[in-house]
Amino acid sequence: MRVAIFGSAFNPPTRGHLDALHYLLESTNVDKILLVPSFAHAFGKDMLEYDTRLALLDEFQRDINLSQVEVFAIEHTLSDGSKPVYTYDLLQHLQNNQLKEHQLFFVIGPDNLKNWHKFYQADNILKQWGRIVVPERVAVRSTAVREAITAGKPLDQLVTNGVAKFIAANHLYQ
Repeated sequence: MRVAIFGSAFNPPTRGHLDALHYLLESTNVDKILLVPSFAHAFGKDMLEYDTRLALLDEFQRDINLSQVEVFAIEHTLSDGSKPVYTYDLLQHLQNNQLKEHQLFFVIGPDNLKNWHKFYQADNILKQWGRIVVPERVAVRSTAVREAITAGKPLDQLVTNGVAKFIAANHLYQ
């Protein structure tokens, strides 16, 4: 099976992430997409608590209802939070454990493509697993969602319904 590993902070998951999923399903020949939320981000991003982002991803997954897409919370088992979880280490772990029999690909967007040279073991990731670069067709990033919340703007064009309700009910990003 060809499995796309889509790692992100998902802080929160957006309609931009959703479009990336549609692109992967329509334009590549992957069989499964695993959404892997970052536990300890390699570039030191400031994020909501891991469990809160997992809850947001659960809402996102229910909203999108794509059978080939699965939330795959694994990074918390690879780190105590004091050190980042690097993509190379994540892929190595998955290939040696849960996904031994599968061909893995790492998914990135154009923003991470610009920073590819900063990725730990970038050349080895390409050699061992490969990467799929997803174009940004829907320019909705998590930063824009957080800014909209701060400005009191509606979220319906930025996130899915369940994500918007969860953010509002839990007063997130305020």
